[in-house]
Order: sequence, then C-alpha cells, then structure tokens
Amino acid sequence: MKFPAFLRSRQWMIGRRIALALLVVVLAIRNYGDTLSSWLQKTDNQHDVVITKSEFRPDLGDVKPAWIIGLKNESDSTSYEQIELEATYKDQEGNVLEVDTFVVKQKVLPGNEKLIASTDTKSRPRATTGTLRVVGAKSVTP
Repeated sequence: MKFPAFLRSRQWMIGRRIALALLVVVLAIRNYGDTLSSWLQKTDNQHDVVITKSEFRPDLGDVKPAWIIGLKNESDSTSYEQIELEATYKDQEGNVLEVDTFVVKQKVLPGNEKLIASTDTKSRPRATTGTLRVVGAKSVTP
C-alpha cells in the first residue's frame, strides 16, 4: 500500500477521529480538571478551614478572657459557618489546664479570610496562653 493511498483508507480516518477525541479530552482535563474534581470530592472542613491567627487574651480582673481568631476558607466552592474550635489553655509553665470547645457562628466564603474577636464564656484565672484547632464546620452553599 502506497503512502497516499493510506491517507484515504478507513483505518486512517478512524485513527484521526480517535486522536482528535483524545486531544479534546486531554485539553478539557488540563483546563477544567480542578473544577471537575472539586465537584466530585467530598468537602473536608478540617482541611478547608485554616486558622491564620490565634491570640489568647487572658483573664484580666473584671474582663473575661478573649480570643482574636483569623480564619481562612481555602475551599474553591464551599462556604462554612458554625466553625467548631478546640481550645487548649495552658499556664505559665506550659502545663495544660483545660481543653474546651466552642463554636464561632460566622460565615466564611470560599477563598476569604475573617478576623474574629470572641470572648470566652468561662473565667480562666490561671491560663496565660492558649492554642486553637479546627474540629469541624458546617458546610453551606455560597
């Protein structure tokens, strides 16, 4: 079979169509793969909601202790609200005094960051420092 005759053959036409279809699929995955995979993935609130700042202001006499919290939503498509945080309170020597959880009732949109001030419900007279960890969050559509 001569080369020009091969270009007119049925095998060449089918091969071209398969190559074109593969090219379209590869380009679609390259351009829209992240969006498609985010639709298929389950939301993971412990990894999507990140604490960017956590500052504990200890009990100062009449004033209750407070937290200054920076929260960032690293998700591309999911908003979160009612973010549950676990707070670990420590004394001056670094000994753990208490571990408590509380809920921040703020809505954090995809890709956004919020700085929140939250007063503590309990008085913690010996606590001087504290650390925070995200335990959970309720996902909502934006």
